[in-house]
Amino acid sequence: MADPFRIGVCITEGSRLVSSLQERLPDDEVFACGRHEVATHAERADVLIPAIAKITSEALAKPRLKLVHQFGVGLDGVDIPAATAAGVLVANVPSVGTGNAESVAELAIAHLLMLARDIPGAFERFRNRQVGSGLGSCLWESTVAILGYGGIGEEIARRLAGFGCRVLAISRHGPAGSRPRDPRVPLDLHVGAERTAEVLAQADFVVVGAPASPENIGLMGREAFAAIKPGAFVVNIARGPVIDYDALLEALRDGRVAGAGLDVFWDEPFDPDDPLLAENVIPTPHIGGGTKRSFRGIADAVARGIEAVRRGEIPPSCANPEAGTARLQGSR
Repeated sequence: MADPFRIGVCITEGSRLVSSLQERLPDDEVFACGRHEVATHAERADVLIPAIAKITSEALAKPRLKLVHQFGVGLDGVDIPAATAAGVLVANVPSVGTGNAESVAELAIAHLLMLARDIPGAFERFRNRQVGSGLGSCLWESTVAILGYGGIGEEIARRLAGFGCRVLAISRHGPAGSRPRDPRVPLDLHVGAERTAEVLAQADFVVVGAPASPENIGLMGREAFAAIKPGAFVVNIARGPVIDYDALLEALRDGRVAGAGLDVFWDEPFDPDDPLLAENVIPTPHIGGGTKRSFRGIADAVARGIEAVRRGEIPPSCANPEAGTARLQGSR
């Protein structure tokens, strides 16, 4: 029988994540390690679960480490080239089918509805004993643009179909360069990035779903906000840096954007006193995939990835299979 693994979960809060993995991997040691002390704890870990911590070259150089496995999709905080050079495998969990993409899509719809109906304003009017005042928008017959049409984008489009929306999708290379689509999900238009301005000019709502890959940092910048339909709403369920902070703040202040729903931020936890939040912004603390259903599905997938490495195999959804099998075979 292979030696037990030591699995460090880079989070100081949320013991549910630690206990959930321990239940699935009872012979291993699963421990929490502060996200600001990752390099120190990596010294005794076979596996690191980043959560929202950054995994730098310092941590990846530790001789015991075999695998960095995200508890979810995002690998933007992992130095993958450094991991590959060190022979450390890096893996994540595909968003669709675990409950993750489905949960994020539901939160995107919730943000769209809260913005459209001005739910924060309705709460305030209720407290002021105002009955029936204020006219909101509605999703029905509105145009929604999804910027970054991957698995989560498709799940958002699937749900928007029930609202009678016109749905426009933008992906870097358009439909020809995208993953196979579910033909049951209706789209009114699917275009490449070169037509972004054209699509933004039509949209009553823009949902940002593009990953925070280097080419997507600041994707929604001043140029995009200049093209956006005046009075549109913006929802970000991707990663904070995909939207340029200053450009969004300017667009909110001058009314070009009527409001924003943000589940992700440029720094997390985000400062609740930040000037951006004085505008019409509905913030949620990165809870998109945080449902009981997705938690179970992701935990099962992470456990399967760790078991694969224990057997000397490349884990599913590995970002750098070229890292090889040297550590898997115990050579380090």
